[in-house]
Amino acid sequence: MEHVRREVYLGPAFDATAFEDAFANFRQLYHIKPERVLCAPDVLTRYCALFERRVENAHRGSIRFDGIPLVAAILAPGTVAFEGQVDEERMGDW
Repeated sequence: MEHVRREVYLGPAFDATAFEDAFANFRQLYHIKPERVLCAPDVLTRYCALFERRVENAHRGSIRFDGIPLVAAILAPGTVAFEGQVDEERMGDW
């Protein structure tokens, strides 16, 4: 298995569609769902405002999108990173 990571700049005022598109693009690129999503603190706060309807949920520690955990990480503001594992032998098959 090979660890893959894709960073995406969403910006400070992204909307729900921008986050959903970034998630979908990772799935299309690697043909897997990410195992976790690392978020700059501002992205996690904005995500909670959009999807959880409560900014305070950013401090809960159990936030998920499509069953995948979102966690705060040291990233540039407005940035999100999707991570997962891909079978090395199948990577070139698509």
